Amino acid sequence: MMKPSANHLPSLLSALLFILAAMLFLSAALVTGVNLLSSLLTRESVKAPQTIVVIIALFEALLLIIAAFMAIQRYRQQPFAEQDISFSMRPWQVVVSLLVTAIVIFIGYRIGTNSAFNWLLLPVLTLPAVALPILVLLGFAIRGISLGARWQSWSIFGIAMTLVPFFLIFLEGIALVLVLFFAGIFLLSQPDLVRELQQLSYQIYLLGPTSEEIQNLLLPYISRPGVLATALFYVAFLVPLMEELLKPLGVWLFANKLTSPSQSFALGALSGAAYALIETLGVSAQSEDWASVLLLRIGTGMLHITSTALMGVAIFYVIRERRYVRLLGIYFLSILLHGLWNTVALLYGFSTITKLLGQKTFLDGVQPQLLMGMGILGVIFLAILLLLNRRLRTTLPQPVVNETMS
Repeated sequence: MMKPSANHLPSLLSALLFILAAMLFLSAALVTGVNLLSSLLTRESVKAPQTIVVIIALFEALLLIIAAFMAIQRYRQQPFAEQDISFSMRPWQVVVSLLVTAIVIFIGYRIGTNSAFNWLLLPVLTLPAVALPILVLLGFAIRGISLGARWQSWSIFGIAMTLVPFFLIFLEGIALVLVLFFAGIFLLSQPDLVRELQQLSYQIYLLGPTSEEIQNLLLPYISRPGVLATALFYVAFLVPLMEELLKPLGVWLFANKLTSPSQSFALGALSGAAYALIETLGVSAQSEDWASVLLLRIGTGMLHITSTALMGVAIFYVIRERRYVRLLGIYFLSILLHGLWNTVALLYGFSTITKLLGQKTFLDGVQPQLLMGMGILGVIFLAILLLLNRRLRTTLPQPVVNETMS
């Protein structure tokens, strides 16, 4: 019997994309590493963000090299690439992972902004603090469900780390420009406000852009309801609108190859995990608030995995069964969940800033409630993952897939 052609163009293109992205990350690590070495040799102070960038860039490059390898194996028609892959975590692995996460975040919190240690320790702590919670959540989401062929799973993972962030940065940038454009039109209709802003810009020019007094000058404008409403419109509506459609881009591209709603759900969760990973790694270099940022990002990881897994199911039904109403319903549900999370997170961040600067706003004293709201949303996200996983596993033929990485 003649062997099928090895010329699988999508695999070759995927491999080239992942290799190019890996080279970009390696270049970032190299440039930052050279600057870091120069600072060490000249006895200048080394900043934690520099060392964190080196470590996370190398880690991201490694993941993309693995994805490229799997795509090349598929192009060469190697049986290894076609084997099914599944993943779940045993209870003791979950406990150990969460315990390690808690320990590294606590250590990161304790060293804080101590420049004598954090530039060396925070990079070592960052990877487990970011990756382990996402791994645990992914394990909950896809327990007992096959992801399908190795090359397909890694391709979807790689797409979520490359094309998805690229397209979202581009589209969200355009959306932000449009929001600012319409805000500018509104300002032109308010001549008194324009004069105030002109005076403000002159004061900033006199004080210098790094002056601490600028915060006190800007805060009365930042705390205006119109500014907060505009920020909420962008962060809680426009951003979820774009992200929930594009995060499962890999699932959209492979939709015709998917065999069941459970597989589509699992691959959607994988895509959400990959996006959460690269997004969280991208903000992990904020050494001043390192511990609090990464702690809150666990909830964001829950959101991304849950909403993208939901969209994965919807994509299967709309492509294979033409259920457009179900797609729209799940899409709007994902937007709602994302918008609620972003709203609470934005209000919490806003209240924190105004409290630190001594500015009284309508959010005074509600920080505990906002934190509680984020906790409740996190529980809801986890419950959705567990319930859908259980429901979808009941539709699988017995026996279910192996509980180990194959």
